[in-house]
Amino acid sequence: MTQEPQISFIIPVYNEEHNIALVFKNLFEVINKHPDWNSEVIIIEDGSKDSTKQVIIEELKKYHSFELILHEKNQGYTRSLKDGISKSKGKYLMYIGADEEFDCSEVPHFVDLFLNNPNEKIDIVLGVRWQRNAYKLFRFFLSIIYIFLLNFMFKLRINDYNWSQAWSREVIEKIQLTSNSLFVLPEIIIKAHDLNFKIKEIPSNHRGRQTGKSSVNMSIMGKALWESIKFWKFRNSKKYNPSV
Repeated sequence: MTQEPQISFIIPVYNEEHNIALVFKNLFEVINKHPDWNSEVIIIEDGSKDSTKQVIIEELKKYHSFELILHEKNQGYTRSLKDGISKSKGKYLMYIGADEEFDCSEVPHFVDLFLNNPNEKIDIVLGVRWQRNAYKLFRFFLSIIYIFLLNFMFKLRINDYNWSQAWSREVIEKIQLTSNSLFVLPEIIIKAHDLNFKIKEIPSNHRGRQTGKSSVNMSIMGKALWESIKFWKFRNSKKYNPSV
């Protein structure tokens, strides 16, 4: 009988031909040191326009336990994340970006709060980029303003909404994700908070992108902000149910 994985790592990928191989290598080195996690790694290739798909297929010859979901056409980050969540079987799930900005050596700090923390039940672990030295000034201020607006609208004190996160299966099964934008990660946090799940923030290093270009632009940020406003209005209505 196959043992169910403790941890499912979910990696949505789009146009990361120069970064994804190193992400795989660094993550594999970490989970290889922790066989007790019985990890699974789910990669969602979202119809990249560069050679990302070919790079992933070649790299997976080295990592036979990694699973691949292929989108023939680009369906967006949120669809990729949701597909990875649906495919996952772990008791805990962790989202990791494919751009190599997150340092995979930090993964045990997230996982240990679930598996080796007998005195406190943690449901969500959020990485917090206290320093964002790799960001250009304009994007840095955009991020700060976005966090301030979300905290103001939803009456929370979260320091980073869109970085690597880890969730218990209980959280993911309790809520239904409705977002179709980058607001999907804040949606998880807000609904989990409303359902009284325990959220823990830990410091995380922001290494910055070494190669390639981020797909995040003003249009994508604008859509996330618009969705957050619509969700704020709905959350303040009598129809709101965080489980829906």
